[in-house]
Amino acid sequence: MSAPDVTVVVTAHDESAVCGPTMRSAEAAIAAARESGLVVEQVVSLDAPSETTRRYFHQPRFDAWQRREYDVRDLGKVRNAVLPDTRGRHVAFLDADDLFSENWLVAGVAALDAAAEGSERVIAHPELNIIFDAASTVLVNIAQDDPLFTPHYLYVRNFYDALCLAPREAYLEVPYRLNDLANGLAFEDWTFAVESMTAGWKHVVVPDTIIFKRRRDSSLVTASSSRRSVIRALPGMAIDRVRDLPR
Repeated sequence: MSAPDVTVVVTAHDESAVCGPTMRSAEAAIAAARESGLVVEQVVSLDAPSETTRRYFHQPRFDAWQRREYDVRDLGKVRNAVLPDTRGRHVAFLDADDLFSENWLVAGVAALDAAAEGSERVIAHPELNIIFDAASTVLVNIAQDDPLFTPHYLYVRNFYDALCLAPREAYLEVPYRLNDLANGLAFEDWTFAVESMTAGWKHVVVPDTIIFKRRRDSSLVTASSSRRSVIRALPGMAIDRVRDLPR
């Protein structure tokens, strides 16, 4: 049996009513992908879920989704854990309180396949990240080959959110690092961005696509920032190497 074109993985832990809009957006994007001829695998990855979250995702209406349950209690680590249980050529992650634009899978897979034809190893990001709920911000993503891109920016901020669309081998080659908030180490998406660039993966932006990011007062990003967490010391960020990072 040939591999699906893309696996959509929804990661859930302690969400409730906010899962409704998330799943509607995921299923709308999946429907659009299938209409375009793509084969899509659907997986819900439950990491030490609350009983409310478990009951929500075990409703009969989600029987088309494969359900996987883990107890790793870390967003990056559960992404690593679910990957061997998926089959798609490409993988798109979605947290259970965020949303896709309807065209994200179609446009993202097209971008990855076009790059592969030219032997480029790319990771796709939406053009916009719209932050909502506890904060209200619009972030414009910058591709690695954009004149505005500079790797030195990575010393202070992350360019790219973890909700990207990438070939399966990108996640296998560059697994997410474990967050260690007790010791001030966090931001697995920031670390993934740096380590994937170091490994030769190119980050591109897919025009006219959006990921809507819900910012909650109790989110991991909020907790990490309030503790003044930092990313790990990474070889690619060494002062004599950082300028070569995007190459």
